[in-house]
Amino acid sequence: MVELHGWVTIQESCRIDDEEESIEQIVRKLKEQISGMSGGGGDILDIRYCNGEPFLTITMFKNRINSDVEEVFEFLEYVCKTAPGSYGMIYMYDDESVKMPDEFQVFAIRKGKIYPERDRYLSPVRNRIYEE
Repeated sequence: MVELHGWVTIQESCRIDDEEESIEQIVRKLKEQISGMSGGGGDILDIRYCNGEPFLTITMFKNRINSDVEEVFEFLEYVCKTAPGSYGMIYMYDDESVKMPDEFQVFAIRKGKIYPERDRYLSPVRNRIYEE
């Protein structure tokens, strides 16, 4: 099973002093992209505002890596390109992964790119989450 959880704070620029006048336009574009995605029942891919700041929430459970999961990562690439000041974390667990079968995969989003990182908090899954 594939489990995907994440959050991304949406920001137009990496510069602290930018006014971000076009953030509403960016959010509108991102929401349009989300509405065009195939998605699946019960998945959460949503942009909301909290205290005036837009953020993306992702929650997904799939039987295996499929086009819905790939589509989410394509969307995250679009977020990085459209709003390069955005930052956040995506956690993914794939129990069928050949490379990382007992580990969460972590993806840090910052400065317009997605960086794979090692998980120190929940991996190895069998030792950290389940009793043996």
